[in-house]
Amino acid sequence: MRKKYTRILLLEDNLADASFLRDALGELEELQNGNTWLSPFELCDAENQRLKAAAPHAPVIILLNAEDPTLTVRLMQEGAQDVLVKHEVDCTPLGRAIRCAMERNRIANGLRRMSVRDELTGLLNFTGFLQLGEPYCRLLRRRGTTVPSAACAYFQLTNLDAVGELCGRHEQEWLLVELGEAMRAFSSEVDLTAYFGGGRFAVLSPDRCSISLQTALRKVANDIGLKAVARGSSVELQITISSVELGESNGWHLDSLLDEVEAGLWENKPFENVCETEAQTLIQ
Repeated sequence: MRKKYTRILLLEDNLADASFLRDALGELEELQNGNTWLSPFELCDAENQRLKAAAPHAPVIILLNAEDPTLTVRLMQEGAQDVLVKHEVDCTPLGRAIRCAMERNRIANGLRRMSVRDELTGLLNFTGFLQLGEPYCRLLRRRGTTVPSAACAYFQLTNLDAVGELCGRHEQEWLLVELGEAMRAFSSEVDLTAYFGGGRFAVLSPDRCSISLQTALRKVANDIGLKAVARGSSVELQITISSVELGESNGWHLDSLLDEVEAGLWENKPFENVCETEAQTLIQ
């Protein structure tokens, strides 16, 4: 049987500290006697890396040169699983911290998967959208052609990463919160509105056609653009909108419908005369 390893990435630009931590982990591995906090591991290191961007759900432990309660709290709020002080680190406490961080992260990821709401925007997340959207589609399929037009749309903020890089994370979060509020405001009581992450919002409306849904989303884009200008944002907001009507072409199934909306999002031509894809830039 192939042995399972814990993979550890050590990010440290101080060569002496990096050597000390490698030695501490090596000593920990030598103590494997059935009571260890950590299974055998593979260690690689680097001087810098955008870890959360590359592996957003990986547990992170931060080591500080000196104790700083204020900074510790902020780092934990930013997503760190634990914060240690370098001169207090020894092999056993380090192993325990890694093992506990992995367990806390596993629990947090499990809770995140169980949740049906996005924490930042308060809208449905992808899981919630699927859980509630599929029964919607089954009901509409049962009612058949007697129902009003129903449509699904994607609203994509295509330069969300650029906003973060140029203006900071706070500006990213402000945009997403404002978009969440705007989506909630234009939605009717029977619309399903969700945030999928990565700047993408989704709407499933059982009583609006594709064109009507796109018109409402264009207004959302313009309103947010004006708010960004008034706020003094230095980045142009790039928005792409795609919508498709629910019907025979997608078999009244949500997964097929989402595939069609996804395809329309990246095409620059109408999708079977019911899906318009529009790329517009909201300039200061």
